[in-house]
Amino acid sequence: MQKLDDAAYGDISRSLRDRVVAHVPDWTDNNESDPGIVLLELFAFLTETLQYRANAIPERGGPVAARLAKFALALAPDNAGTASGAIERPRYFTGQILGVDDFQLEQDYFRERLRRHNRQLHGFGVVHGLGVSVRRKGTGQQVAVEPGFAIGPSGEEIEVPGVATIDLPAGGSRLYVTLLHTERATRPQPAIEGREPQFTRIEEGFAVRLEIETASDAVSLARLLRADGGWRVDETFKPAWVAASAT
Repeated sequence: MQKLDDAAYGDISRSLRDRVVAHVPDWTDNNESDPGIVLLELFAFLTETLQYRANAIPERGGPVAARLAKFALALAPDNAGTASGAIERPRYFTGQILGVDDFQLEQDYFRERLRRHNRQLHGFGVVHGLGVSVRRKGTGQQVAVEPGFAIGPSGEEIEVPGVATIDLPAGGSRLYVTLLHTERATRPQPAIEGREPQFTRIEEGFAVRLEIETASDAVSLARLLRADGGWRVDETFKPAWVAASAT
């Protein structure tokens, strides 16, 4: 059982502040009177409290909890899913009544097959392009990601059609430039009478983010180091490449 000491709250609070530096470089007021700092400390307190409660179960209770979980799974209905990782597709027949779930299942089936194909045959990482550089922007700096293509850890395909830039913070010592697959709903249209308008399209895109650590759900493109008042690309860091592009 993990033992939390008096420093746990402070460690969580400092970790949250470090992430703020990466994502909101313009936020420079770190005084206790700042509302944002108050929120961060509140989140840190809640996290520390949840950790304490999670670790409160005694050692002898572990096996009992495991047995209860096993029995609960045994009682789950047959349609709750399988442990084999099998995927389903619709089976159509004449006279069948189709609904939204059926069409969504068909899309999910083909998308999951594509993701599985990418994961098993290619792995994840950069396919081509996506070079990273640091540029001057006024009195500050920004990181630039060149156009390219990558496969994410989940198997999603990620295309960057043009140069993407993001401002760099004035503080910090190390950052990772990461690339993620994103989706957003678009084109709202009126629905039938009495119902709210609904989005009719899903646009797939990408997001470039700065993180203080590598992320399991993203492709890490570069590592940035800060020295002598400026950021630079760490040439010793090598991003992952998909198997077909590694040579």
